[in-house]
Amino acid sequence: MKTREKRRILAAVILAGMIMIAMVVLTAFAAEIRQENNQLMTKNKALQGEVDTLNVKIKAANSVDHIEQIATQKYGMVHPSQDQCVYITSKDQPGQNFASVIRKEAYN
Repeated sequence: MKTREKRRILAAVILAGMIMIAMVVLTAFAAEIRQENNQLMTKNKALQGEVDTLNVKIKAANSVDHIEQIATQKYGMVHPSQDQCVYITSKDQPGQNFASVIRKEAYN
């Protein structure tokens, strides 16, 4: 074998080795990124569960029944009776019990 051929073979072997080393490094890097991605997806699922739970709590807290329960139990509020309503003019006074009208509309 001539020296020139030996150099070509050596260069080809070195090039092939470098390519294989690069492939190993890139495969390891891709595996690390996959692991990070899987961890982030797991955290995302947990956070989505918390968001869903909080949305349910918000809906429950904003319901008319819950608000009325807090108003009556915690603050001692009650629905007004007909004689407790004050109107500026007689034209403002509704034909029926205004407090019961408000209560009906709140629960519909």
